[in-house]
Amino acid sequence: MSGRALRAVPDGACGEPHDAQGWAVWLRARLDPAWRAGEWDGEALLFTGDLDSARTAAWPCRTPGCPTATRRPSGRCDGCRRARVDSGLCWADFDTAPPPRATRPLRPGNCSVPGCEGDLHCAGLCFRHERAWGKDRTEPVTAFAARARPLTRAAECRVPGCDRESVVRRGLCRFHDQRLHRRGILAGDELAAWVASERPCLGVHQFSLAGLPELARTELLYALQHRDQAPPPLDPTEVRILLARLGGAASLREADPQVVCESGGTQYNAGTRGLFRSLRRHLDRAWSQYAGDVWQVALLDLPVNASRRWPATQGEIDFGVIEPAWLREIVKDWARSTRPYLQRLRETLRACQAASHALIIAGRTDPAGLGAGDFTRILDAISTQRRTDGDLYSAGHRNLMIYQFCQVIEHGRASGLMSAVPDPFRPASRHRVREDPNEDELGKALPEMVIRQLDASLHLLGPAGRAGAITAADLQQMHQVIYQILRDTGRRPGEVVSLRAGCVEVTGGQHNLVYDNHKAGRMRRRLPITAGTAEIILAWQQHRASLRVPPALDRWLFPSPLLRARQSRGHITPSCVARGFKAWTGQIGVIDSELPGPGGTPAPFDPSLITPYALRHSYAQRHADAGVPVDVLKELMDHASVTTTMGYYQISLKRKQQAIRAVGQLATDAAGNPAPFASTTAYQRASVAVPFGNCTEPSNVKAGGGTCPIRFQCAGCGFYRPTPPTCRPSNSTSPGCVPTGKPPGRWMPPVTCWPASPPRSTRSPP
Repeated sequence: MSGRALRAVPDGACGEPHDAQGWAVWLRARLDPAWRAGEWDGEALLFTGDLDSARTAAWPCRTPGCPTATRRPSGRCDGCRRARVDSGLCWADFDTAPPPRATRPLRPGNCSVPGCEGDLHCAGLCFRHERAWGKDRTEPVTAFAARARPLTRAAECRVPGCDRESVVRRGLCRFHDQRLHRRGILAGDELAAWVASERPCLGVHQFSLAGLPELARTELLYALQHRDQAPPPLDPTEVRILLARLGGAASLREADPQVVCESGGTQYNAGTRGLFRSLRRHLDRAWSQYAGDVWQVALLDLPVNASRRWPATQGEIDFGVIEPAWLREIVKDWARSTRPYLQRLRETLRACQAASHALIIAGRTDPAGLGAGDFTRILDAISTQRRTDGDLYSAGHRNLMIYQFCQVIEHGRASGLMSAVPDPFRPASRHRVREDPNEDELGKALPEMVIRQLDASLHLLGPAGRAGAITAADLQQMHQVIYQILRDTGRRPGEVVSLRAGCVEVTGGQHNLVYDNHKAGRMRRRLPITAGTAEIILAWQQHRASLRVPPALDRWLFPSPLLRARQSRGHITPSCVARGFKAWTGQIGVIDSELPGPGGTPAPFDPSLITPYALRHSYAQRHADAGVPVDVLKELMDHASVTTTMGYYQISLKRKQQAIRAVGQLATDAAGNPAPFASTTAYQRASVAVPFGNCTEPSNVKAGGGTCPIRFQCAGCGFYRPTPPTCRPSNSTSPGCVPTGKPPGRWMPPVTCWPASPPRSTRSPP
């Protein structure tokens, strides 16, 4: 397909958005207001983790009476650990009588003066009472607290998120007042800027987004919410370290990774680096959805395809190949909403690119002027799509692209994105591309001659190296057994690789294969198999018991040797078998076909046609050629419809010739005298179908039955060759037979009885 190639993501694509305000509004619209209810305070921009929650990497200290939180799951804070080492006691003795020490409590206590609302500062008193008592420390604290007048709580600290009461005229708490003194004397706008940039005094289970620029705060909150949807748990301390390293960055996406991740020494770099990369990945993914036409596959978290369900990590998706902006936005919204497989997304993009190209060539760029004719033009363009080598895509692939394009349009209609496009621009009926089949071909079935050559080269099938705990010889034997089961049973590759240990049972002296039909959802199906096939399976099952595989894989007949390659289903995958077939045919070399080549030597067979699924077609073709009734073959193939079964095989030329030879020898003229054809070729070449027989008049045959000289009065024509009719059971005891009412032109098998007189034509003249 012609068009622009996928372009690489330019350097700096993750920099500052061109529309920072719109980007922030887009992020805020997608924030979860109910995120971490009871822990996240959106007004104060303060996160206080629940120490009893498994989603937060903070725990209460196990020491009795210790009000401090800890980052260690063992449950001891740093202060308690140092105090125990200094005391020289064991933990049991230390917990019995913990020594007094300075701690950082989770929440400030209250003043010991009855009724006082001030925060606990020192000696059991709030800051103001402690200053009053400090003027004369000869009086005991208890006596002072008993006679002191209670005070109301002062205003909270001016620093956003700090819930401590202010104790100085600047409106700051004791903690922030001391920080300001270390910074220097500030006033006016400088003091206001410093207050806005400060963060509250926090514990290990807390972090605050106060003081960050609005865009950076929104980005960080969005990324944290999306990262929190999956393990690992949220570590507030790591978030605080990251916030301290951001500096004055206005956006998390424009922050320098080198400064953020490598500026804290080796002790904290690893955790900060992992957190920063995770948050940036979520933001880059969001930015791609917001304004980017090039989406990085590694950020989309889309499965590769239906058979490989792990996330794809390679390449980019360029929506810029779709030139009409309205269609491009619909495709992007469809991708965000449905989250298809990556392979399906690329197929949809290819179909929409063809639609875009068709509209641009026709000059139909205005969406308000589109109609049903434009939609038909697009379908015709998709129906003629070709590969890079110039060959047409298969009919199935073109039908898939048409279906995907129609799905995108219907999504645009349902989501209200096509209000500017007239309603006739939509699929009126299902459009399908049909290939003209060659009736002389046997479809996808492998010829028996090719299968015999594969059997002779069976020793070459299988991986050359080991994988995991399974040796190369065992892997080769596994692949060879899978091939033989595919060949003898005609099951789908997914049904064979998922066979369970003990899948062969004996019922009434007959071996049956027990398998699961995953495609139709019919489990525990039974297929009669030969004794030779059962012997192959049982021999492998006995050998499989000696393999060293994890106990979790004991139920599978063909366990996966690559558990770390995300083959989490536990058994070998169909794609692995397909790769083995491809390598196998490459090792075999030239495979002869049944067709003669130059010089009388056999023509080579196309190795790309040798696939695991082709053996299912061969199974159906082999049974059809043996005369197995189609209803029986339907059950063997485990199909719900006979029509599906008939698509797996074709009537070979040999069977056609046998049928024509049988009826050709019984042909008669209009007077009832025998007039057989010399050969089956002469029968096909010199006759045309008419009611209850064939016509051999040359001009009528040449015109396909459309120029009958006597207006189809076949009974009186010398060129008429009646076909022997089928006897009805009721005619077996009556003299003569009545011709059956079969449709004209259909072959009817010969019988031993004949009609008393030639039948008259019931077909009206053309």
